[in-house]
Amino acid sequence: MCYENPDELFRTTRRDPWPRNELGHTPLDDFDHFCAFSGLTETGVGHGAFAWAKASFVSAWLSRHDIGEKYQRQ
Repeated sequence: MCYENPDELFRTTRRDPWPRNELGHTPLDDFDHFCAFSGLTETGVGHGAFAWAKASFVSAWLSRHDIGEKYQRQ
């Protein structure tokens, strides 16, 4: 299991290919935009905090995407 390991948690959410939202963005595109907008950098917060932020962001993005697809199919 990947408790206490954000890098492994991120790897478990990895999809090939990444899904895209209605704007054509992948979760990594949106995470990069979030980082640019908020000023979040791995150098600024350290690897652990950055990895947790990335794993959390991607996990939430994918959950939202999956829920949206579910309702579009109904």
